Amino acid sequence: MWIKVISLRSPTAKVLSLFALFLASVFVFHTPAPRSQPAVEASVPGPVYRVVTARRAVALTINVVWGTEYVPQLLAALRTAHARATFMVGGIWAQQHPQELADIVKAGMQIGNHGWAHGHPAAMSVDENVTDIQKTNEAVHGVVGVTPAVYAPPYGELGPSVLKAAAVLHMPLVMWTIDTIDWRPSSSVSYMVNKVLSRAKPGAIVLMHPTDRTAKALPLIIQGLTSQGYQLVTVSALLKVGTPVGDG
Repeated sequence: MWIKVISLRSPTAKVLSLFALFLASVFVFHTPAPRSQPAVEASVPGPVYRVVTARRAVALTINVVWGTEYVPQLLAALRTAHARATFMVGGIWAQQHPQELADIVKAGMQIGNHGWAHGHPAAMSVDENVTDIQKTNEAVHGVVGVTPAVYAPPYGELGPSVLKAAAVLHMPLVMWTIDTIDWRPSSSVSYMVNKVLSRAKPGAIVLMHPTDRTAKALPLIIQGLTSQGYQLVTVSALLKVGTPVGDG
């Protein structure tokens, strides 16, 4: 059996060398690069139902999306007691009632965000929720020069899109420890006062609305809480003195 030896200097050897280089270039430039792993999304903070703290502090929140009739009475009760509260306002309400919004700020209260038109955030996408919250922030800032730092979702609705939107905007999503259910006609003044005073604990968040019964109950609630040694602070102030937790 004869084997033909090709000289490295022969034309055939040169052709074979060029062909090998061509194949190598094809492999290098056309072999797909390994896929990078998708980035792991940062954990989204959960809702704040209360704050674990050693301080005897309680935050009163008042969700305002309709009317103005009882806001002056609520502010008067808070001012008289040198107490603070967080008014979670709707964007449309803020635009329609600039004087009342200014009065809240002038009284030393915190302004929070309660959505634009009290829609259902759980049924909205992340982008829709972000727009809704931002629109309200801009409306409030346009009236009083203050941008809300905390967000209370309408109806207390939670869901991935709601939590993600609040996280994108770096706004704590605030719920409540004690719900006065003051919007319900059967919730009497004594019911609301007893419920708050019997369930109060350090770091609690109390939910209220501007109703006639709330206007009557608030002075009694403030008096009862202060007599128990509680300081009434804004939500943001409460968050600074403890650790937020996601249960009541």
